[in-house]
Amino acid sequence: MIVVCESTVAYKSTKPVICPKCEQGQLGRISAISKAVMSRRGKPPQEERNECVEVKCPICGKLWSLTIEN
Repeated sequence: MIVVCESTVAYKSTKPVICPKCEQGQLGRISAISKAVMSRRGKPPQEERNECVEVKCPICGKLWSLTIEN
């Protein structure tokens, strides 16, 4: 389940997730203790494909799938 909330000003404890293709566009922000990992195959496994959020880079327009792990 993904809960969508209205965003507020980002705290200093958050770090940006940068587009791996153009290395300029910001895809979002995660907490300082979390980490973003690029899938080696470029796509999540088939069973996890339903549990992701698609985000478009505002600079290059590339579409990325962000999978949220607990």
